[in-house]
Amino acid sequence: MTNSDFFAWLRDQQDNKRLTQSMVDGANELLAYIEPKELQQSIAKINNWQVNREGMQLSKKGSDFIKSYERFMSNPYRDAVGVWTIGFGNTYYEDRRKVSGSDKPISEVRASELKQNIINMDFAPAVNLLFADEIARGQINQNQFDALLSLAYNIGTRGLAGSSVYKNIKRGNYEAAADSFLAWNKGRVNGKLQAINGLTRRRKEERELFLS
Repeated sequence: MTNSDFFAWLRDQQDNKRLTQSMVDGANELLAYIEPKELQQSIAKINNWQVNREGMQLSKKGSDFIKSYERFMSNPYRDAVGVWTIGFGNTYYEDRRKVSGSDKPISEVRASELKQNIINMDFAPAVNLLFADEIARGQINQNQFDALLSLAYNIGTRGLAGSSVYKNIKRGNYEAAADSFLAWNKGRVNGKLQAINGLTRRRKEERELFLS
């Protein structure tokens, strides 16, 4: 278990799914001396909380895959559609505060933590919800889950929910679902929608990951 995994679990135990700064600071002080798994078990025992999180989670392989396509930026910048972004493609922080142009730079370590926390907070639960029946039946393996999460992180969970990828999985046609990844390779360049080389490569690799 990593520190990010621990904080994701700790956040899940809160009624509002949020951590105060004092909670984060206190946990970080303990994590300087105690392994995340050991601290998790101690806190769970004291509070009678569950240790195992429900649903599938992004694997390290999947996390590394997303990072390979989301360029690290320490300073806030406007993305292709003008939204303030930081780190590995994040537009907001764990407390739901949106990134702004006046935010301080972050390190690559912090960017990795932010990415993972946001995925654990929003994207992994959403993909688990969208494909709850298939996951329950064992019809979504880890590589497929990672590919779907990568796509959702890039196009949004609403985009995934309305996509042919989603519809074909629901029909049980996984080959067609894999091919449907390839349609999401376009972006606006000078106001015109066209295929982007980087997105084309990403969709092809996501398709291969989904089929493996």
